[in-house]
Amino acid sequence: MKFILRPALPHDVAAFHTVMMAAGMDPRSSWTRTTAQDIARSLELGGGFLAWANLNGTEESPVGCVSFRPDGPHTLTLNKLATLPEGRGQGIGAALVWAVEQVAAERGYERMLLAVSQYNLDVLPFYERLGYMIDETAEYAFRSPASPRPVVLVKVNKGGIK
Repeated sequence: MKFILRPALPHDVAAFHTVMMAAGMDPRSSWTRTTAQDIARSLELGGGFLAWANLNGTEESPVGCVSFRPDGPHTLTLNKLATLPEGRGQGIGAALVWAVEQVAAERGYERMLLAVSQYNLDVLPFYERLGYMIDETAEYAFRSPASPRPVVLVKVNKGGIK
């Protein structure tokens, strides 16, 4: 499948939200309580990307999304990574992560951080293949107090993420 990535813009909030909600997250996760306003705020605080592809044979539509925001002067936090089930296994998720890593490198962040819900642990091998490692001492500043503590993963590179 061919897809294109582009920055998520304010008018993309509804499409971003649609992809997130269609990703199939466990209903116990705080993910499912994410509103369009939450996405707009996240994009405003940092940014994000959307992946577009032709899945239905008629027109391109969003098939993946990711957002990011600073967490202090040295850390860029990746969040809201989602791909539609029918688009998985095509490299979309990895391309979205790499796009955020490029932003981190350009802005001089020394590490990337992300949190995985206790209800979504089957995605850990995906992030580990991309070079992320579980860090039991790291804190996820944006965690929902109504949810169990997430698994925090970090990718570090002195001088900026590569």
